[in-house]
Amino acid sequence: MRGINHQEDFGWSNAPRGGGKGGSSVQQVQPPPSQYVDPVNGMVFTDDPTGFLPFGTDVSNMPPYKSGSQKLNEEIQARQAQEKSTSDAAAAKAAQDAATAKSTFETSKSSAYTNALNEAIRKFQAQGVDPAQYMDKYITPTLNQAQSGIQDLSPNPGAAYQGIGDQILAAALADKRTAAGNTLNSIFSPTYAMSAIPDTIGDASVAKILGEQFDPLNQQLINAQKRGTLTDAGYGASLSALNQKRSAAQSTLQSLGSNIIASDRQGISDLIGRARDTANNLTLGSMFDPTTFSAEAGGLTARDLAGFEGSLRNAVGGTQFADLTDLLNQGGAVQGATNPVTGAGTNPLSPTGAGPTQEDLDRRKRGLGTTGAF
Repeated sequence: MRGINHQEDFGWSNAPRGGGKGGSSVQQVQPPPSQYVDPVNGMVFTDDPTGFLPFGTDVSNMPPYKSGSQKLNEEIQARQAQEKSTSDAAAAKAAQDAATAKSTFETSKSSAYTNALNEAIRKFQAQGVDPAQYMDKYITPTLNQAQSGIQDLSPNPGAAYQGIGDQILAAALADKRTAAGNTLNSIFSPTYAMSAIPDTIGDASVAKILGEQFDPLNQQLINAQKRGTLTDAGYGASLSALNQKRSAAQSTLQSLGSNIIASDRQGISDLIGRARDTANNLTLGSMFDPTTFSAEAGGLTARDLAGFEGSLRNAVGGTQFADLTDLLNQGGAVQGATNPVTGAGTNPLSPTGAGPTQEDLDRRKRGLGTTGAF
């Protein structure tokens, strides 16, 4: 057991408080205790009081003397220890919360990807196609791209895949239709119909029909000139009229031929348009064979080329572009009245060359307008 009245331990003293001559004592006045303030929480600490303890006082259970600064330091250490404990606990909880949130997010993210994948698979199956054929090019890349855009710890990772099955399906379908259209473009150029049915297709047919109608008339005019029915002037006038009618007939035939060509080209253009409509409306499960359209176009072209003359003749119908009687009358009007008899006892209109018969004379009186065909 420690002794009593140890000033260094308890701040108490058994020294006399006063003294002097004659045994008189003088009361000593102690200064006010110093104060120490914690700048964080404002707590105030002072030195323990000092003084005399009665002789024989048991100081074993008495606290040791502490100065105010000592008390302040102890309080600061205790406060800082508590603050650290609280901070450590908060950090541990935050770390645990973050780990939980990360785990929850990753689970949700993985689940969202799986759901989106299953949705895409169902979309392709509904089109009647095998999703595996579209996995590497369409499904997986699109899902991965959407997944890469999900922010960390997003509360709703599934939002990144909203409607993605329809998007993937639309991309695959668009590519299929584009490929079909490109194939058609390689088969059918913008001028395909014009090249298939050229403007010159009708030249031979027009020339043939003109020859059938005008070559006999031309020969009959030559015969009339040789027989003396037409003079040179009359023949020239008839031939001029014949050529005018031939020109008019050629223009008419060419116009009719152009209409036929336009109709034939339109038929081919309609076929090409139908092919493009088919390509633009393909589904993933539908088959598309562009060669069927190219074969059909080839057959249609061959039919139009082979049938052009028949179509032109049908358009002409029974039209006669010139008439011999009209041509002879126009020549007769120019040459005027003539005497075809070139000498006594001769008649160029008579098969025998003898003098004119009564029939010849009667015919001459009637004029050229009633001359029959030659």
